[in-house]
Amino acid sequence: MKSAIAVLLGLLLFISAGAQKGKPVKEVATAAIVQIPETVTATPGEIASWLKAHTRGSQGFQQSLFNWMSTHIAYDVENMNSPNSYRDSLAAMTRTLRTRKGLCTDYAVLYAWICRAGGINAVMVSGYGLLPDMMTPTGSHDWVAVKDGGRWTITDPTWGAGAVDNGRFVPGINWTWFQLSPQLAVKRHIPYDPLWQLLSFPLRHDELNAQGFAAATQRPVFAFNDTLNVWARQSRLERLQGAAARIRRYGGMSNPFIVSELDWMDQTIRVLADNQQIEARNRSIDQFNEINRNYTEVVKQYNEYVAFKNHQFLPEMKDEAIKRMIEGISVKLLGAEKALAGLPVGDDSMQHNMKELSDAIGEMKEKVVNEQAFVNKYIKTAREKRKELFYVQVADKL
Repeated sequence: MKSAIAVLLGLLLFISAGAQKGKPVKEVATAAIVQIPETVTATPGEIASWLKAHTRGSQGFQQSLFNWMSTHIAYDVENMNSPNSYRDSLAAMTRTLRTRKGLCTDYAVLYAWICRAGGINAVMVSGYGLLPDMMTPTGSHDWVAVKDGGRWTITDPTWGAGAVDNGRFVPGINWTWFQLSPQLAVKRHIPYDPLWQLLSFPLRHDELNAQGFAAATQRPVFAFNDTLNVWARQSRLERLQGAAARIRRYGGMSNPFIVSELDWMDQTIRVLADNQQIEARNRSIDQFNEINRNYTEVVKQYNEYVAFKNHQFLPEMKDEAIKRMIEGISVKLLGAEKALAGLPVGDDSMQHNMKELSDAIGEMKEKVVNEQAFVNKYIKTAREKRKELFYVQVADKL
């Protein structure tokens, strides 16, 4: 979990700057907005399905969603001092829709989830807010990055819904926070992971000042699109490891909010890495057990072949069928051997079990090779002399 202190500070500080008195609110063309009926607002999936069916394209979808959330979801002032971060489960989103209240995480997760369900690429971004014109960190915050076509924009549904004044939520839709360009958004929203600044020259956490923008352009270009392509294919563990490394590379622990985030990341990385090792071992055990079952089946088929041979291949069977019988056993045995060789070595117990099975497969291979030779000789021998082959083999064993 994130540090409650850092998150608390963020909530107390940033919300006062959500709506700025005396400054104009961005005007947007709202002709594409449709009013979402209450009958389809019980779950995020219902909202997404309805919007997809009743809006034209991504723009109308997002405008209608932003409008609805801003006018129907209130900031949860009562719980602003005890936030429950990363509540990204379907149950949590459904609860937000039922209570019509939420914190910044709830707003961002719900907005991003509905967009994705509607076929729009959206990602919840965690970071901290900045005071206007001062570049001073104000507290932890969450918002949404949306890719529409080839263009990324930033939407903050929390700040778009209103502001907190003297401990009371004052609703008021503010389109300023809808679809900002990354260049504008970074002046008020700093992601913990600089990747989500979505800029070729991202700001460092320790250079949040007017000079920081100029200094950023003197550094090598950050190919964020290439990094995003890699990010899209990564596991959660890999994403966190990459994010933590980038945060440290771009200014590190420059304020208490970053310290809290990195602490949470490092703990989560350790847990996920440990779980990954456990999962990898469990997968190896499952694979080993499957190979062992296949080997056991080979042994069963070999014993059936031996019993058939002991009866001098009676009842009579075509030569090709006898050949297929022993060659089929050989193919399955070689498959088990190859699969076993491809398993990671694992711990001492796993190594012991793998060696035992490998030895058993090796012994069985020798027997099968001998039987393949016998069957080939049997098929090449004249029918009237084939019985002698069985007596000769018995004599050899004696």
